[in-house]
Amino acid sequence: MLKFRYPILIFLFLSLFCTISAASANVIKTAIYVDSESGNDKNDGLSERTAWQSLEKVNASTFGPGAKILLKGGSMWIGYLHPKGSGSEQQPIIIDQYGAGDRPLIDGNGMTGKGVVYLYNQAYWEINNLEITNNAEQPGDRRGVEVKAENCGLVNHIYLRNLHIHHIKGLIGNGHKEKRTSGIYITTAADDVTPTRYNDILIENCHIHHIQNQGIATSHERGVFDYPEGEKWENRKMTNLVIRNNVIHHISKNAMIIRMTEGGLVERNLCFETATDITGNTIFSRTVRGTVFQYNEGFLNRSPDADGSLYDPDINSPGTIWQYSYSHDNAHGLVWFCTHKRDDGIIVRYNLSQNDKGSLVYFNYAFAGASVYNNVFYIGEHTAPVIVREKTTNNHTYGFYNNIIYNKSKDATYEFARPGSKGVQNRTFGNNLFYGIHPQGEPNDPAKITADPLFVNPGVGSMGLHTLDGYKLKKGSPALRSGRVIPDNGGKDFYGNKVDNQTAPNRGIYGGEGL
Repeated sequence: MLKFRYPILIFLFLSLFCTISAASANVIKTAIYVDSESGNDKNDGLSERTAWQSLEKVNASTFGPGAKILLKGGSMWIGYLHPKGSGSEQQPIIIDQYGAGDRPLIDGNGMTGKGVVYLYNQAYWEINNLEITNNAEQPGDRRGVEVKAENCGLVNHIYLRNLHIHHIKGLIGNGHKEKRTSGIYITTAADDVTPTRYNDILIENCHIHHIQNQGIATSHERGVFDYPEGEKWENRKMTNLVIRNNVIHHISKNAMIIRMTEGGLVERNLCFETATDITGNTIFSRTVRGTVFQYNEGFLNRSPDADGSLYDPDINSPGTIWQYSYSHDNAHGLVWFCTHKRDDGIIVRYNLSQNDKGSLVYFNYAFAGASVYNNVFYIGEHTAPVIVREKTTNNHTYGFYNNIIYNKSKDATYEFARPGSKGVQNRTFGNNLFYGIHPQGEPNDPAKITADPLFVNPGVGSMGLHTLDGYKLKKGSPALRSGRVIPDNGGKDFYGNKVDNQTAPNRGIYGGEGL
């Protein structure tokens, strides 16, 4: 077998090969119209008046750069959509709605084994404005949208926008088979012959709900357990991933599992009613490096046991950043570390936890280094969380700085590892503010403040990041300019105020001058 020493060259070569191999004399490079009621597969499909009718006609066709597959608004089909071919960088293939009315609906009618909308070894596609469902009486191997690559090289430019995906009857469980059943699933199935990976993936403005088991999942069937470094990682990593502005709710397990990304951005997603059937954190990463999660909101995670937090830097998540987000009314709290012992550089900053239950910050699995700073934890009197918890058998090295713990609950606790425990706890607390009720075991902090932080109006945040101005600080607050300087602090606070990394910052999520 021919072996290339330079991964980038092989990806460029094979990406070109996959595109060329899809070409044929019958490749369609223009707009095709499809109308489930008035169309006819004997038509040429080139106008609204001469539209095709069936998905079978579309699935039997190969499309190329410049093609558009336009589905009539209000149309409905039973079956699945799998058109063939690939676009190009300058001319991606576009699937979209034409005409007024509801989004075109594709109902899988209980089909199993692949997505209702399916791409296989295809690049440069944009799929917009569809409604997708696949309900059934019995659970099964079902997905709403599935993008799959296998021994194909570099797969570029897959955009999924404004999709309404709902009632996908998948498999509930913690195994890999169950985790493949989801609203959207993007994966590499095999790379034993040719290194295969993705670049330029966008999932935006989608509404995903009533899904078993996952909302959105990215994966690699062979490499998901590897550490994100070295030649294998370079051949398998997903680059330039953006997941933003999606609404995800009523999900059996996780709203998102983000795997195999280097860099990438997951932002401004609203997630609620998650882990409704089985344990799970709302958004978690697994085998990623440097991915940023920000401006997300998660509430009403119903996890019945473990997990149940908004965020989880899971196994193999070095350099991940979790910031500017809002966790409230969850079974557990802001962040649940299920890391690898080598994971370092994990940052959790400028987040708000309001009336979360369970463990608000849980240092669970071992890791090499994490920083938790400038967060606010508001604990209402009706809750009884563990504010900070350490798993005693694992090693943790972390800093906990500039946070505000505003505790009104007499039942809140801390669970730190006791001296002599198996795990080594290399922890540093500094410049935190602890106000209200002080549970036994509150951490030592040489720069501790226990005075009222003088929030504008704490505890009244509702749904939406725009409802959180109550956590700004009044003039005269002891939290103003009394924090610890943090190098590389992100440059701004929760509200967008500039934060200097040379002078003492505020404690908490607000970095302004005081109101």
